[in-house]
Amino acid sequence: MLVPEISLTPQMVDRFLARFGDCIAVLHSKLSVGERHDQWIKIKEGKAKIVIGARSAIFAPINNLGIIIIDEEHDSSYKSDMSPRFNAKDIAKFLAKQNNIPLVLRKCYTRFRNIY
Repeated sequence: MLVPEISLTPQMVDRFLARFGDCIAVLHSKLSVGERHDQWIKIKEGKAKIVIGARSAIFAPINNLGIIIIDEEHDSSYKSDMSPRFNAKDIAKFLAKQNNIPLVLRKCYTRFRNIY
């Protein structure tokens, strides 16, 4: 599950924990090196069935990938401006095709209305 901003990760993690329990790993750049390492190992050893994170989480070492979900897929933060440059949506499309799995691109727009 990719989220466009690190600040949205805790909210998403809370939702998934409530539904799926402690089989979740979190990956993003605000984690310390040690925390990232621990999460990476949890994923690699199959102890995490769900990975939630920002764009770099697309590189998580997930065995038996079953679905990729990109929340607010229209957000430009899925494109990395730093080297190496990558677009997480493009990588997700490639992984989905290679693994013959669904890719869910979730759009979430705020609706505005005029109040008079």
